[in-house]
Amino acid sequence: MTSQELLGWIVAVFIGLLALLVLWKILTDKINLQYLIADERGDASMSRFQFLVFTFVIAGGLAYTVLTSSASGAAHFPELPSGVFVLLGISGGSYAIGKSIGTPAPNSEPPKPEDKANG
Repeated sequence: MTSQELLGWIVAVFIGLLALLVLWKILTDKINLQYLIADERGDASMSRFQFLVFTFVIAGGLAYTVLTSSASGAAHFPELPSGVFVLLGISGGSYAIGKSIGTPAPNSEPPKPEDKANG
């Protein structure tokens, strides 16, 4: 086993342990996923759902591509089409724009005199 393969296995085991830790925290209710695809009001957000699905689809496709290229004996990271990154960027952009549109503007009214006396 070469040093690169050993380093690859160490990184893979580390990431796997982190994934198990996160999964354990989700199962023991230390990480709350209630608002994973919902906004602050609790309504479902299509842009958040789309970003979540695209992320998992692209990650799964990348994992499949890496595993199939390494099984064929190629020891390099496979080249990915730029369209994949464009789609992920569009999805992330729609999430960011949706988040900025859904955020209420800060209150621009000056405080009332009675608020200053009480505060």
